[in-house]
Amino acid sequence: MRKTSNIWLALVLSTLLAFVAACGTHSSSTPSSSGSTTVPAGENLYVLDGYAPQGAAKTGNQQIIAFHPAGANPDKLVSLPMGLTSSDHQRLYRATAKNGQTTVAILNTRTGATIRTLTIPGTYSTGQYFDNAMLSYNGQWLALRQMNQAENQTTIALIDTQAGRVTKTIHLSGYFDLDAVSPDGSRIYLLERLNDGTGHYYVRLYQVDQNQLMQGAIIDKTIPNDIMIGTALTRQMASDGQTAYTLYVDTVHNIAFVHILPLAGDFLGARCIDLPIGKSSDLLRYYTLALSPNGSTLYAANGALGVASAISLTGDDEVFNDKVESTVRFNPGSLNMTSSDKARLLHNGAVLSHDGNTLYVAGVRGIWAFNTTAISTGNSSVVQGNYLTQQAFTSVAISSDGRTLYAVDPTSGITLLDSATGQVRQVIQGPAQAPWGIEWIAN
Repeated sequence: MRKTSNIWLALVLSTLLAFVAACGTHSSSTPSSSGSTTVPAGENLYVLDGYAPQGAAKTGNQQIIAFHPAGANPDKLVSLPMGLTSSDHQRLYRATAKNGQTTVAILNTRTGATIRTLTIPGTYSTGQYFDNAMLSYNGQWLALRQMNQAENQTTIALIDTQAGRVTKTIHLSGYFDLDAVSPDGSRIYLLERLNDGTGHYYVRLYQVDQNQLMQGAIIDKTIPNDIMIGTALTRQMASDGQTAYTLYVDTVHNIAFVHILPLAGDFLGARCIDLPIGKSSDLLRYYTLALSPNGSTLYAANGALGVASAISLTGDDEVFNDKVESTVRFNPGSLNMTSSDKARLLHNGAVLSHDGNTLYVAGVRGIWAFNTTAISTGNSSVVQGNYLTQQAFTSVAISSDGRTLYAVDPTSGITLLDSATGQVRQVIQGPAQAPWGIEWIAN
């Protein structure tokens, strides 16, 4: 999603960036396996199984599988259907339609047991297209967009999951996708598709407590003619659920940016922060996001382009004072992109160490380890390591004790590495057959 007013500027920058030499020092290592490792007792990985690269047909067979990462072939503890989870990952919300009715089920993620169900009229889903379903950060408010409607009609059901009832059914003229729900359920943010053949759309606000679609779009007022274009790649949420940080890319125009959207408060607007690009838009999908533990810094890194940026989220501004604090460039190495590399989609492709000092990122090959202080200060000595440089990964996560890094490869399984050295400790082969990413870790 990016502004049409900045398209030509972005294209000029993409050409200039091709001539900029990388500042960082490339650190490459291929550690050898040293046998099994000890992971925290009671630690379970919840893994999205069913990798689907860019352009692949959606099979509907994806599921979330939980297991304890001990031994090369751990047993499955529970399997869950695709759905939406609240920030604490205690509950999963699933909507399935049949014969003109939809059953909304709330599941216990530890056991897979159904806690509550609700049946509503209409055809809704929390399947693979999440623009048809959105959950508030605390899990109380579930918004569902009715499927298979005419392009000029949109129906949205807002469900209070704690009360177990539909609180409002919203009918709108026009084509709207869901974008976000405020923590108190009073606001639903929408993407209004313009259907003008360009892919443009506006961010709109439906005010639930006022029963109306607010006039005008939610825009970055510093950018004239702020019409949006592009695809959401990944999102981070503030710890209180009141701000969404979404990374968008537009491969047609070679643009990447972070869209900052406050979901609560008196300020009705947004901010868009442009990210560094290169001469090949195929590399944009390697962008990742990670939010510092204290919520003060958002990191955007791309192991294929060789860039890492720190976005400051603190300051004296009465609304927010976000800006690119620093960008560091490093040498990503010689990349011979294969067709699978160009189609690869990361899923939770970055993670911070618990102290916030190290950022781990999946690149085209291997896992990058960056010093976050170096990113924030512009120090060229940003690379701490580049592990398993001959292997392709789609996701990374870190154990609850911070000692083990989990790296996901849909083909070979999940590799356990020493988070400090990158030394391989163990490779897990299953029970996920084609693991895409680690959704969360439970203890």
